[in-house]
Amino acid sequence: MPASGVERQKRPLGYEQPIDAIVLAGTHTNPRRLIGGRNKAFLEIGGKTLVRHVVDALLEADNVAEIFVVGPVEKLGGALLGVPARVRMVQQEGKVLTNTWAAVYASESRHLNEPIASVQSRPLLIISCDLPLISGAAIDDFIARCAHEDRSSDEPFAMMVGVVDEPGVTQFHPEDSKEGIERPFVETAFGRLRLANIYVARPRHLAHQEFLQTGFSYRKAKDWRNVFHLVLSLFRQHGGWAAAWLTVRLQFTLWSRRFSPRIYEWLRRGNSRERVERCTGTVLGGSIRIVTSPYGGLSLDVDEEEDLRVLKVRYQDWIAIHNATEAE
Repeated sequence: MPASGVERQKRPLGYEQPIDAIVLAGTHTNPRRLIGGRNKAFLEIGGKTLVRHVVDALLEADNVAEIFVVGPVEKLGGALLGVPARVRMVQQEGKVLTNTWAAVYASESRHLNEPIASVQSRPLLIISCDLPLISGAAIDDFIARCAHEDRSSDEPFAMMVGVVDEPGVTQFHPEDSKEGIERPFVETAFGRLRLANIYVARPRHLAHQEFLQTGFSYRKAKDWRNVFHLVLSLFRQHGGWAAAWLTVRLQFTLWSRRFSPRIYEWLRRGNSRERVERCTGTVLGGSIRIVTSPYGGLSLDVDEEEDLRVLKVRYQDWIAIHNATEAE
């Protein structure tokens, strides 16, 4: 339910002007990335398609301007029937990185009368299409946190990566006889974290942005084959040796938590924020900041059919948890 006018005034402030948002709703050619053979964007939970959940939340957010949804435009038209004119559909062109740039170009075209340097330095919100628990409050909170990080830095960051910490995630774990979704954490010195599918980025400030596609392809660290392929790919990148070692170290940290508490604590202490951000930034060719959100639903994307089933079963319960987060 949209927040009232009084509640909306309490939302945290972001940048001086609302920022454009990009929703990635493309159809991947890899059948393993589909759910039941279908593009995730058009699956339904709680009576709405996943992409509509995300777009409605973006429309509710105070800190979002234009919204660019990248995907199969013909199908998007049906899913987004009746949305305001500031929601623009962009035809998909290929893989995630190519689709993202199609939306970046569309956003930049709105600012042709402004200096090029200013346009290329504008922050953009980038978000996946499969987050049924998303809300305007969660989006506003994340953008405000990113704006604070930018203001606190000598130079604005090239990319700010959303994560959710352990307390935000465990609310959605299985409990008693109720089903839940449980995925491995990234074990760091500054928290046990899950990647959220939300970013604020300045894509033109990333010199090695092509590696983002590789990182996306092998991002599911619970599969050791993905970890192996990611490490091999890192070896071919500038500064990749340090990042490859960090990737292996993070996996050993996760493994050691079950088998050797002493080794676990030693490894975890070395996984510092500065180390993670530096290694990631070197590989991508730009400054990176990790931004923690209290909204655990930002990490609950639909990766597989079981996720979809559980989210359908627990949707009403979990929306109530999300609303409680808003009230804090």
